[in-house]
Amino acid sequence: MKKILFTLLAMSILLGASAQNKKCAIDTKALVTEEIAAGATHVNMLAKMTPDFDRSMLEKAGMVIGAQAGQIITLRVPVEALPLLESNKQVLQYSISHRIAAPECNNNRFDTRTDSVQKGLGVIGDTAFTGKGVYIGITDWGFDYTHPNFNYEEGNRRLVAAWDHFRQAGPSPEGFDYGTVISGFDSLFAAHGDTSNLYGYGTHGTHVAGIAAGRGFEGNYTGQAPDANLLFCSFGLGEKEWMDAVDWMKHVAQDSSRRLVVNSSWGMYTFSTLDGTSLLSQAINAWSDEGIVFCTSGGNNGRTQIPFHISRTFGEGVDTLRTVAVRASQIYSISETGQALVMWGEEGHDFSAGICIWKTSSRNWRSPMYSTADGDTIIYDTVDCGTTKVGYRIMIEHRNPFDYRPHMQIDVDKVIMETQLFIAANNGTVHAWNIANKQNHAGNEGCTFRRGHTGFSDGDAFYGVGEPACAIKCISVAAHQADRYYNEEYYSGQIADFSSAGPLINGVKKPEISAPGVDVISSISAWQQGGDYAARFTRQMEDGGPIYIWSDMSGTSMSSPAATGVVALILEANPAITVDQVRYSIFSTARNDNITGPLVANDSMDIHWGWGKIDALRAINKAISLVGINQVEQLRTPLKVYPNPATSTVKVMTLCGERQTLQVYAPDGRLILQCPVEQETTLDVSNWQRGVYILRVGSRIEKLIVK
Repeated sequence: MKKILFTLLAMSILLGASAQNKKCAIDTKALVTEEIAAGATHVNMLAKMTPDFDRSMLEKAGMVIGAQAGQIITLRVPVEALPLLESNKQVLQYSISHRIAAPECNNNRFDTRTDSVQKGLGVIGDTAFTGKGVYIGITDWGFDYTHPNFNYEEGNRRLVAAWDHFRQAGPSPEGFDYGTVISGFDSLFAAHGDTSNLYGYGTHGTHVAGIAAGRGFEGNYTGQAPDANLLFCSFGLGEKEWMDAVDWMKHVAQDSSRRLVVNSSWGMYTFSTLDGTSLLSQAINAWSDEGIVFCTSGGNNGRTQIPFHISRTFGEGVDTLRTVAVRASQIYSISETGQALVMWGEEGHDFSAGICIWKTSSRNWRSPMYSTADGDTIIYDTVDCGTTKVGYRIMIEHRNPFDYRPHMQIDVDKVIMETQLFIAANNGTVHAWNIANKQNHAGNEGCTFRRGHTGFSDGDAFYGVGEPACAIKCISVAAHQADRYYNEEYYSGQIADFSSAGPLINGVKKPEISAPGVDVISSISAWQQGGDYAARFTRQMEDGGPIYIWSDMSGTSMSSPAATGVVALILEANPAITVDQVRYSIFSTARNDNITGPLVANDSMDIHWGWGKIDALRAINKAISLVGINQVEQLRTPLKVYPNPATSTVKVMTLCGERQTLQVYAPDGRLILQCPVEQETTLDVSNWQRGVYILRVGSRIEKLIVK
């Protein structure tokens, strides 16, 4: 048997790396090697830089800088310049741009209480909110730029621009050198929709956009924010391209002084730390601090009949976990190239793993057991199974640079025989996932772990939230069946059987909120190919023109834009609100019922529901009562507050003879005190926690520091 072994030393020669100065994870080294072997002249990367890094230093080396989120940037790096990423001290960490897998409304508005918000019923001030003045960015594929759900009739031309990464005619957005930006109704209408990519001419993005912001059809199937403006990006199937898309959307929104919420109805499990520490997650958190809100589907691997996760907490002494890793083609109608067995251990606790190809009890073949204690290694090998050779690639990492956990991934070529996974350790907890591998190395379809033999173990459907929903400040959305009336009886919707369950492997609770995602009716692209959608409504705008249809789809891909639309309503109601306050407004007002249980009341999240079902009416009323910190500077007037800072009592003087209301907001944005005031009043702050409080009387605002 011929073995090709790539150790960290060999990879160091290629990338100019050193084992003592580890800036990237083992998967980056493997994928860079494979791209170069395939003839790539440039590699797309993400990098974390020092705060004051020198852009010209990278540009002189031929690197093209794209998006920037805090200290995270995107790069297109010439192969000959790759060693600079390791050698330059301004580069703190870097990662290859991992490939992204595509995801496979009347009741919606009733369930989320958006129907009341759109009419102003029950809203503070009786004001109706429809998303007007807010930008919704949809990062997806399969857009119909002409669909009357958002871009046809006068008064409903709300699609501002689209950036198609696959259309190379240009022009590209300012600061980027690929793809084509199309803006203005006439140009968008003439383009019809985005071009074909790896996933063909689809409709997913059109359906998602309609849920978030569609105008509906003759009063039916209206989206959550039907007056919001839209930005579409058919992005290039990688993390770098997605970050570039967000950066473009950010600048378009800023140029119009609009707030932005970005929807991402896609996810991945391979090549990610799955605990919110990746460079992509860090970028999302940085952009959130700048005011961009992110909503992401929590994942569609919650099916208990497809237990794609397995874990074992090992005790003292060597113990072995054995399980059968079922291949994707036995579960789905997809063309997979094999399967990825992804394993993450616990910091400071190494583990070993290997595979066995099993035909019968007397005819089975095993690989060696590989240990994370042996250091960072990439191995390409085969298991000789009689007349058949089964290839595999294994990436081994003693200590990942982002979360410090031991990590191993075994990519097994497609094989008809049974694949078994063995994991052994003395102590610590090891998690493993069985994911379908596709032709672009991206995977989001979970595959079963099952017992199969004596002494083997079944998997489960927990720890199912992938990237980018792992990011701490990203709103990760589960899916449920919409609440409904049937024969004059009210039925509470159950969690969708496909909705991924949490938590993350570091214990962080995700998903955080749930929205309707089962049989959601929305717009279908008139240009899609290969789909068979049962038309709920059809509409032909003119004789001989395309026939536009509305049809249903299911998934957390549908629940995420429902939450995105609610965020747009919140941003319209309170444009100065911070992202943390948006999250607080949604989570603290989540609707609980006999199905979810009293989550908010018990101050406890559920691994399926998060805080419960999203409630737009209550969330918006909460958001209206919150003050964005930026408003303090914008609306500052001579409201007298002294002493300031204060430790015991503080006097507030309005210098006005009219009876008004004093409102006090805690550092987290909660309204904690409301009382009448004429010329002055005294507050006892001796029991208040330290921090910056906001005092508001009418339009006059002042900060109070409690020490």
